[in-house]
Amino acid sequence: MPKQVKCHCGKRASCKLCGGSGFYEYEPGPRGWIPFKCPTCVGKGWVEEPGVDREKCPTCRGTGTVDPADPPSHGIFDIIWKALFGA
Repeated sequence: MPKQVKCHCGKRASCKLCGGSGFYEYEPGPRGWIPFKCPTCVGKGWVEEPGVDREKCPTCRGTGTVDPADPPSHGIFDIIWKALFGA
């Protein structure tokens, strides 16, 4: 069953993972939550648009891979919950 995972891009329309919606669907396989190559930067870690300077990829945060097991927090309650009870 696919899960809705929050994207790190901040709802950018140029994100090829979520398409600007802020969430993408991921279905854990038999080995669990496995990182995969970022579709926005194609694993390079940076994006380059014509007429704009090169910048760190917002989808993968410059790593080249997206880790669905490490989504951004949903606020202060989520941070406290993870600190007390784990992720």
